[in-house]
Amino acid sequence: MSGPRTRVPWRRSLFVRIFGIAAVVALVAVAAATWATVRATTVAVREEEQESLHTDARTYDALVDFAATHRDWAAAAPLVDRLARQAGHRVSVTDLRGRALVDSEDRTDPRDPARARATLDPLDVDTVLRDTLELPATAAVAEPAVIPCDEGDGEGCRRYAVAPPGALDSRALGPFADSDDTRAWTRLQALVDRCLGRAGLAPVEAVVEDFSVIVAYRERHGTVARCADRARRAALSGYVAPAALLFVADGSESTADVLWDFSRAAQLRIAWLAGAVLLVTLLLCAVLAGSVVRPLRRMAAVAQRAGDGDLGARVPARRPDEVGEVAQAFNRMAERRQQLEEARRRLVGDVSHELRTPLANVRGWLEAAQDGLVEPDDRLLASLHEETLHLQRLVDDLHDLALGDAGELRLEPAPVDLALFLAQVAEAFGGAAEAAGIELDVAAEPGSGVRADPVRLRQAVGNLVANALRHTPRGGRVTLAGSSGRIAVSDTGEGIPADELPHVFERFRRVDPSRSRATGGSGLGLAIVRQITEAHGGAVEVTSTVGRGTTVALTLPGEPGEPDSPSAPGR
Repeated sequence: MSGPRTRVPWRRSLFVRIFGIAAVVALVAVAAATWATVRATTVAVREEEQESLHTDARTYDALVDFAATHRDWAAAAPLVDRLARQAGHRVSVTDLRGRALVDSEDRTDPRDPARARATLDPLDVDTVLRDTLELPATAAVAEPAVIPCDEGDGEGCRRYAVAPPGALDSRALGPFADSDDTRAWTRLQALVDRCLGRAGLAPVEAVVEDFSVIVAYRERHGTVARCADRARRAALSGYVAPAALLFVADGSESTADVLWDFSRAAQLRIAWLAGAVLLVTLLLCAVLAGSVVRPLRRMAAVAQRAGDGDLGARVPARRPDEVGEVAQAFNRMAERRQQLEEARRRLVGDVSHELRTPLANVRGWLEAAQDGLVEPDDRLLASLHEETLHLQRLVDDLHDLALGDAGELRLEPAPVDLALFLAQVAEAFGGAAEAAGIELDVAAEPGSGVRADPVRLRQAVGNLVANALRHTPRGGRVTLAGSSGRIAVSDTGEGIPADELPHVFERFRRVDPSRSRATGGSGLGLAIVRQITEAHGGAVEVTSTVGRGTTVALTLPGEPGEPDSPSAPGR
């Protein structure tokens, strides 16, 4: 019989191979589809973004121009309507909280400020959308510009030009449009100095035309830039419209040319790509189908031969994957079936032999009595009775084994007190032990017990005791030991050779084949013991030393607590 089943390593697994092939197929298909989709989408999105950005920039540019030349948004409705018609979608201007100021669709529902396309502020224009404006200033740089000092200012003199953050629309200069108006610049410098004074900084030395301020200290230029921005806003806020939010509804249609169109070239590309994917898929599927179907067909042919009676038929099991594992399992099943068939034949022969002898004896004595060769006295009746009892025991044993084989051995488990149980068994066999000159002892731990069917357990232990008495010489000893979950029957008999130990539970097996049924029994006792023990979920273990004795131990489920009343007597 072949060895135990071993698990196929994952690297050789048929599942891994099937998954790998499917993954390759999926990868090819997905890669092709992804490439085409990404290519087409990239072209479309790029052109869509360029068109949308150009439209938004036009709208933003016109509205910032309006804000730079008007003090509010009251007159912006015609411009917004014209921009909406040009763009082909809704245009809305709201305050910084999202409340409608001007809407091309005359809607007044509030908008979410977080969804605004841009902020319309001529004092801080968006240089991305307004890249065509002529800006007198740019966003503040990280470090202010260093301005050289005059020759009379001494060595180590440093002046810094600090620009306010943000870019300014060139049409939002207000009073500063006239560079000769010194009063406006004086007021602006005063506003900056007042802010710097609150921050604990020295006044600026000058304000230049691009609204940068000149300071003589090298630190806290961020505060200087913020003060310059606040002062510029305070000076110009009365000349421009207040900051607002621009909302542009996405309704434009793109005319981008994508990869997949209805041109002949695009259709040819699709056909070639689909054909290549289909060809690769078919080839891989053919390889997969062949690797699975061929060994299955071989196994089907061998199974047919085995069904026709060739029990020696086997499947080649050379593959190291699941198919090879199935082939090995099939061979193990076939080998096991062959062994069972041989065992069945031996069983039929053994049963025929065991039944033939007592039946022949009964028939012989009865025919002799009919022919007048023997007198039908008490001795003859006793002999015939003994033969019928043996036949009855043999039939009962075979019936029990058949029930066990079919899984129909009925059990009624209950707690069993081992001390009381083993004492009852010893008492039942006391007469036989005394007649054979054998000492029968009981050694059970107090309170020990098992959970078992008392009748079946009595049958199993009785078989062990009877077997031990049969194989123990006069003057020997048989001991019944019990502990929680375990019963052991030990003797000081002739023992069992080591090569016979694996076979002692086989049916009709005798250690000494020369022993007759009168002295050696039917050979079914230990087989019944194992059947009953395993039906309880337990196990049987045999240890033996030739010339010193044998111990058979039953391991059964333990039972804590108080046991039931004394178990019923055995059969």
